[in-house]
Amino acid sequence: MSPLPCSIRYAGAIAVAALTACGGDGPDAAGSLDGGDGGDGGDAGVAGLTRYPADVETSPVTEAVAARMRAIAAAGPGQRDDVFMKIGASGTVSTHFLFCLAGTNHQPSYTIDLGGRDALAATLAHFRGGLVGGDTPFDRATLAAEVGRNAGWAITGAPSPVEAELAATTPRFAFVNYGTNDMGAAASYGAALVPFWERMGTLLDQLEAAGVVPIITGLNPRADAADAARWVPTWDSVTRALAEARQVPYLSLQVASSPLADLGLAADGIHGNVFVDAGRAEPCMFTAEGLAFNYDVRNLRSLELLDAARRTVLAGETAPAVPPLPPVAGSGTTADPFVVDTLPFTHTASTGGGEAARNAYPGCDQGQDESGPERVYALHLDQPTALRVVALDREGVDVDVHVLTGDACLERNDRLVDRTLVAGDHIVVVDSFVSSAGAQAGVYTLVLQPCAAADPGC
Repeated sequence: MSPLPCSIRYAGAIAVAALTACGGDGPDAAGSLDGGDGGDGGDAGVAGLTRYPADVETSPVTEAVAARMRAIAAAGPGQRDDVFMKIGASGTVSTHFLFCLAGTNHQPSYTIDLGGRDALAATLAHFRGGLVGGDTPFDRATLAAEVGRNAGWAITGAPSPVEAELAATTPRFAFVNYGTNDMGAAASYGAALVPFWERMGTLLDQLEAAGVVPIITGLNPRADAADAARWVPTWDSVTRALAEARQVPYLSLQVASSPLADLGLAADGIHGNVFVDAGRAEPCMFTAEGLAFNYDVRNLRSLELLDAARRTVLAGETAPAVPPLPPVAGSGTTADPFVVDTLPFTHTASTGGGEAARNAYPGCDQGQDESGPERVYALHLDQPTALRVVALDREGVDVDVHVLTGDACLERNDRLVDRTLVAGDHIVVVDSFVSSAGAQAGVYTLVLQPCAAADPGC
């Protein structure tokens, strides 16, 4: 698969495509993808990519993000600008998700109350006109969603569900929602992050290659099992990091739904609930009363992200000014480490071209050859903190994560370290494993997530 402008592209050995088509300067000398060399961190052509805050429902659509979406769209000139597709599992199959926005296309019709957000009407009209077999994108029964499935299902088969829906609809945009079922795809919730990362990366690669702009939605909170509930914030941060690295829109259902009564969940503790009026579900009531329920919030935030995408990608509007998070400081060396400035923390970079000052980690390795290049992070904690450290890569890359206090290595792992750290200064090193084929350096994403209270793993 050939590289697309501005994208992180994976074909055999992982490579980072230049960002110049987005108006940026490409990865800096340190391999950072988020503008570690200064600037405001949010404007294309100034310095790096937009960081996505962990405490907001939807990621900011800055000019950098808009430019990235335009670059994806440019790869598929034949896609229909008035059509989007839906990819997911039960939460996407549900008629509570977006069907109500089709208006009177199907009966029974739903009540739509925009809550004074009249500017969204233009986006509703635009996509209601994108009929596929008599259905709008809002109420089409997608081929790329099925109850109980995970991201691997969506890209499996000839054609795969994603390929079948792409061929049937020729869409410009795609809502992608996986995570809950993927949590159970391995022996532990931590181990399941690895196949999830690879499968989601492949799925998003396919969409971007077709000129389809992904809008990624994270997973709901969970109340069905205590251990699963404790892991949801980590999965949310990982999925947000995936969207952040690609500079595509992200909706956090975990952030959006957690403040709601019963976490915005139905009686099963997994699926979202919905506003009910006179015995009828009304998932498009965007009033204060309706926005106390999961699907009403999800539909509003999804429509808002679709509106921002339509305006900036199709209508060519300038994205609104958004005060950005500052870029990650540092260059990732021992002398000038990347600075962890907030928790949760996400960062995508490459060990390629990094220094190779650390070859082994006495006290916490088993003789592994870590003489490949590494990136170094400085972490200061004001108080003891239970922390989950996750490093994820794609095929062709093998990086390991190490947690140190001073020169003493406390713990290392191929992907995941769960540990309570004392107050003070610590170092996290992402180092390239060396095999018989050489140093397995390349692109990785690092996530630092505070563990949930009473998490026995931390």
